[in-house]
Amino acid sequence: MPCLPIISVIIPTYNEKRNIGRLVDVLNKELAATSFEIIVIDDNSVDGTIELMERKSVLNDRIKFLQNPPPKGLSRSILFGLKQAKGQVIVGMDADFNHDPKIINQLINRLKSEKLDLVIASRFIKGGGMDDKLRFFLTKLFNLFLRFCFAFPSTDNASGYYAIRSSVLRKMPLNEIFVGYGEYHLRLVYLAKKMNLKFGEWPVFYRKRKYGKSKPKLLQMCFSYLKVAFQLRFCHKNYL
Repeated sequence: MPCLPIISVIIPTYNEKRNIGRLVDVLNKELAATSFEIIVIDDNSVDGTIELMERKSVLNDRIKFLQNPPPKGLSRSILFGLKQAKGQVIVGMDADFNHDPKIINQLINRLKSEKLDLVIASRFIKGGGMDDKLRFFLTKLFNLFLRFCFAFPSTDNASGYYAIRSSVLRKMPLNEIFVGYGEYHLRLVYLAKKMNLKFGEWPVFYRKRKYGKSKPKLLQMCFSYLKVAFQLRFCHKNYL
């Protein structure tokens, strides 16, 4: 009988044909020394992502390709993938290469070697950063605001790139965390703090997207994230 995969990598997609094929190829090389599965969940792409990943999953049994059932949306895609995951460690990441696949082993190794529950890839510690300097500055200010005004625990509370122990994740209210768009990461890290989980960070550098268009708008995201931050800080007993 085959062993259960030790690592489950969860990647949501929407119109990422020119990125996702390359990404899973890189992940296959990076994770070759361990047991793993790559779970790609698509949100009704129309650019050929679905056809590409169907072919990839047929050729490689370590790749699972799923289509997110309604309700659609980034967080719900991730939730659907999490429910299929069999790994002892879950890695969440984006499909557009903002989240550097070459640091995936560092996230996993730190989680294991230091007996942590959660490791977050951060742009705002030594070694991290972004090609887009204006966005880097504004996002860093926003994260400082989250930390000092709303008691968030991480230097990068909206990262979306993380490794977490499956046993810990399953104890969290996943249906309440994975709602909306990128706000889910705020809920994840804030609840990790409330649960007194052990967590660390690892630097990541965001490169500019080569292919496709970035989906979120910075100003819209800030308002949405502030609303969630306020709810978590002051209404969390009713919110989670």
